[in-house]
Amino acid sequence: MAFLIEYQKKSHYESLTTGITVETVLRYGGLETICDAKIDTGSQVCLFGRGFADSLDIDVESGYREVFSTLSGSVVAYAHEIELETLSLRLQSYVYFAESYDIRRNLLGRQGWLQLVTLGLDDYKSELYLRIN
Repeated sequence: MAFLIEYQKKSHYESLTTGITVETVLRYGGLETICDAKIDTGSQVCLFGRGFADSLDIDVESGYREVFSTLSGSVVAYAHEIELETLSLRLQSYVYFAESYDIRRNLLGRQGWLQLVTLGLDDYKSELYLRIN
């Protein structure tokens, strides 16, 4: 049985880098910042480095605090509602900003991104397909 899914966006990603990276725009209070983020279907949430919260004038510790377990230990992060844009598609989303400045990888995880989009991948061709649910 075949299934047909229509996507709004198609993009090529660099296959020689670790993971699948997409340019991501974060917006809050009239400010915006751009970063690279890894699509991580195993990540519970979207997590961004604290420096990006600083760029948006977000008081990190005023958000909802949560502690996440990782392969290398614990990460403390705080949730904030922002506008998140990937491949020109905009979403209102809750994302987490790390308490520490040591976090160097930004993640697009299940809550806040993956549950709000339909994602298609052709890894052989390094093509990413996306639509808003």
